[in-house]
Amino acid sequence: MEWIKGAGFLLSFLGYLYIGLQKQKKETFFVPISVIAALGLVLYAGALLGFLKTTASILYVGGLGCFGWQMIHGKVCLPKWNTFRVCFFSGTIVFGSLILSMRLLHYDNFSHWALIVKYLLSVDALPEADSVLVSFRDYPPGCSLFIYYVCRFLGRSQSVMLLAQNSILFSCFLAVFGIVREKRRFLCYSFLGMGCCMLSYLNLTIRINNLLVDFLLPLLSMAAMAAVWRFGEQCMRASVTVGLILGFTVIVKDTGILFALVPLLFYLSVYWKKEKRSVKTVTASSLTAAFSLLPFFLWQLHVNERLAGVNRKFGASFGQQTTGAVPKKLYGQVIQEFVEEAFDLSDRAFQVFILCNLAAVIAVILVKTLLKKKWKLGKALIFADILVLIYYLGILWLYLYDMPEKEALRLAGFERYACSIMTLFAGILLLCAEQDLENSFSVGIDERGPYRAFFSPETKRYYQYGVLATLLIGINFLYSEWNGLVFIRESYTTSLPGIMESVTGDRWYEGSQGDTGTYLIAASDESGKVSDWSVQYVGRYFLYSDNVDVTEQIDSGNIEQIVDAYDCIIVLDRETVQLGRKDPGYEILQEPGMYPTKSIASDFMP
Repeated sequence: MEWIKGAGFLLSFLGYLYIGLQKQKKETFFVPISVIAALGLVLYAGALLGFLKTTASILYVGGLGCFGWQMIHGKVCLPKWNTFRVCFFSGTIVFGSLILSMRLLHYDNFSHWALIVKYLLSVDALPEADSVLVSFRDYPPGCSLFIYYVCRFLGRSQSVMLLAQNSILFSCFLAVFGIVREKRRFLCYSFLGMGCCMLSYLNLTIRINNLLVDFLLPLLSMAAMAAVWRFGEQCMRASVTVGLILGFTVIVKDTGILFALVPLLFYLSVYWKKEKRSVKTVTASSLTAAFSLLPFFLWQLHVNERLAGVNRKFGASFGQQTTGAVPKKLYGQVIQEFVEEAFDLSDRAFQVFILCNLAAVIAVILVKTLLKKKWKLGKALIFADILVLIYYLGILWLYLYDMPEKEALRLAGFERYACSIMTLFAGILLLCAEQDLENSFSVGIDERGPYRAFFSPETKRYYQYGVLATLLIGINFLYSEWNGLVFIRESYTTSLPGIMESVTGDRWYEGSQGDTGTYLIAASDESGKVSDWSVQYVGRYFLYSDNVDVTEQIDSGNIEQIVDAYDCIIVLDRETVQLGRKDPGYEILQEPGMYPTKSIASDFMP
């Protein structure tokens, strides 16, 4: 039955893809991400209205209907393969197969991103104000809803969650390549491929084996900008694609609105230019802007009305301190640590910022000197630098006014926030450089055909060297990413989630908001895993229970109170149990495992 359901889902998704291919005609690069965004937005609307399960079922059946209609009319066919498609889809299959053997690791998966997916699959509804199992109920659910949709029909394992998340990432990368106009210039593809592979350097802290969205946001933004560049004069086609992508972006995370504004402003600047301005373009672009931002405001309305009274992790302080925020006397300390962290040469984000600035400046100077051409990369660099400055000031504002004091003092999440904006920074330069490169060819291959594609044999040789160099650099980064993921997979059993899952299993409760039992986890604070709440959040996820506490020691002084207060003791680290031979529970709590307290209670009897 599960195989039938899974095959049906794939056919359903193909049905929507074929419809999109018909509408986009030759611009197939933007179809997968447009379909994913459309599905996410429809699921979002259904969830807000309280019909999430029904909406998912309708989409499933609707996709099958689309596929059947395409089959009847003979419009289902295999794609035409070329060198780029073979390379891209080979890489996708290789990494996709690896993802299927990966498990979740990052702390934030268990504090929210994977937990909300588990909640959606169990309850088929958005968290309510009384859904205490989900701590951050005010987080937008866009990406989680799409993962829920995939897992509902393909299976709810962690590997399927990761596959669903990475299908969005791969679709964004595919859309980025859609910016290329001269499709027979493989250098354009190899150059973009090298740049996209190098972006993985900024993603090492969270990798693609997690459901975190900090890497996804800039990729969605890049996909939208690529669509604007590619469609050019075709305002209506650009509007549909940009509207869907940005509408989905703003509900992926609270900061999604910032990553959506950049391509939205670019889109409006293109179609509001005097030479392109008309009633049709102004109307279409205005409606697109409104549609892009509408999901964000609908979520704010939902939070204010349906989740009224729930403490939001980050509130809109507008310069006023929120409860638990950093006191003014510590502002200087936070600012100093922030500046030191932001300009730390060992920080990946700062390294990329320096290298990208140097590379862009050198490229502009060399092109102007040697080729006598003026690239637009210089203007893009100025805009991107200003964008980074504004974003960093926003992060500092967050630490000073909105974030809890303990998290602000240790600059919680800084590396992820910085790498996220730096991915967009590098992406903007990459897209602009590709366009400049494409416009720098002296001979237009699409106009003159392949017979004479280069100005001279010497320029052809330089072209071939460029293709070889970019391919080698890109493959090197991909190989490094592959090795890193393989190492993470092999070390999963010794990680905190791996140990926890081996002891507790991965529990699911259909139609329920969680286990009502009370649990106490005995774990050491090695690497700060207790003090930073990692043990508790990981335990809550696998047990699917809100009643989870953690202790660093079980001894004769507290064993009786523990047995009275909890239904089960979970021992992760043997050294945390410090009981004497005559103490109750000594014979039982010898090894890591789960132990019902009723099995220990008999030891208290005379």
